Amino acid sequence: MAIDKSFLIRSIQKKEEMIVAYCAFTNMPFVICDPETYNDQIWIFDTEAQLQEFAKPYTEKKILLRGIKYPNNRFLPFFSMLFTIGVNELVFVSEGGKELLELEELVRRPDFSKLPKEKQPIINAELQLTGLYFMQEASRPIPNEEKNLKDLEEELAANLVKARYIVPIELLEGPESDAEKLKNRQYRLPILKNKNGDVLQPLFTDPNELAKFNRENKFKALAIPFANLSKLMIPESKGYLLNPAGFHIAMPKELIEGLPKRFGVGTPAPVPVSAPEEVPTEEN
Repeated sequence: MAIDKSFLIRSIQKKEEMIVAYCAFTNMPFVICDPETYNDQIWIFDTEAQLQEFAKPYTEKKILLRGIKYPNNRFLPFFSMLFTIGVNELVFVSEGGKELLELEELVRRPDFSKLPKEKQPIINAELQLTGLYFMQEASRPIPNEEKNLKDLEEELAANLVKARYIVPIELLEGPESDAEKLKNRQYRLPILKNKNGDVLQPLFTDPNELAKFNRENKFKALAIPFANLSKLMIPESKGYLLNPAGFHIAMPKELIEGLPKRFGVGTPAPVPVSAPEEVPTEEN
């Protein structure tokens, strides 16, 4: 028998603000796989005290959580973003207790199927979700042998190989059109440096993650399959950093070269590096 969630939905819509549990290791909402339903959940609270009570058992496990407040006018963008990270259930905690709500009961899943393929945004929900679970566990400050990483690493690796990525580029100045500059590779690739001074190249799973990096809107976005990432690697690069402002997973050159062999994946019909495909973003 279906349960009427209309009262819960109206109460959520009327909230002035909400507090979302974030993981300090990933800079993203803390994701839990429900042990009974296997739903991928995030938890939302009315008060800081409720969040702190929820965080206690995770603090004991060395998983650091913090609360991020969202005002009402940011609810819809936040809930819509959850589709890009594979979340399908929301847990709301209030003085009255705990209530569960399917994400699609609250907001409509974006449907890009009617857009031409070249206009459909890149969304790697499975990769985002497995990346979040992996980094939530891998970043715990405990000995590696005490971490439960084997299955998480295997799932993450499989999704890394299947994904298409967003690579940021900065077009060079000149009279040529953007299309001509892309075709002639008249662009620069941005770099990042870690605390050891190693050069890494930023890489993104979706337009939301790119937007965190592209706040000044100076970069264009290219769609690249995993098999072609090595072709866009500059000589001094040690690899890529996936979602630098999110779960920030390092993808060293050895990983990029080794994973296709590990999973028996050949080179697909690639997007030519000499004329990469432009990816639609929220600004396009």
